[in-house]
Amino acid sequence: MAKLPLPTTREAAPTEAETEVRRLPPPERGSVLKPAFFLTVLAVAAGLGLGVHLVRYAQVADATKQQGAVKADESDPRTSRLYRLKPIVTNLSEPADVWLRLDAAVVFADEMPNSEIISAKISEDLLAFLKTLKVGQLQGATQLQHLREDLKDRVAIRSGGDVKDLIIESLVVQ
Repeated sequence: MAKLPLPTTREAAPTEAETEVRRLPPPERGSVLKPAFFLTVLAVAAGLGLGVHLVRYAQVADATKQQGAVKADESDPRTSRLYRLKPIVTNLSEPADVWLRLDAAVVFADEMPNSEIISAKISEDLLAFLKTLKVGQLQGATQLQHLREDLKDRVAIRSGGDVKDLIIESLVVQ
């Protein structure tokens, strides 16, 4: 390995007087304010543009939502029609001496020209179903709720979806 010669004397650091200090000239006022003003105007314009776009988008979305709600909600309560069925009186399957009377009404989605025909078919179907019931299927609140759901399903199937709801006005078992 080769040895490098060490410097014998150190050079002294230059003094402040010997060094020439270069100072930058102070910036002009206009050169700082122009970019700041430009960026501020650009930010305001971008904010206004975005705000106008969002307002228009919200208006279009609200209009679309309202149109979709009207189309989707075919069961508008103002156009629904209530049709009372004639009372249904039948005996139960077990015991045979127990009679049942059902007063009910159906709610059609709209006014239908053949509502009497559909309601007669619904009454016939309900009569056939009620003849198969036993007294045990009518005892208690839970059993009555199940009966209501079964009747509502039968009405929906028989009407082909034209009936929205079945309302049981009275149910007498004696």
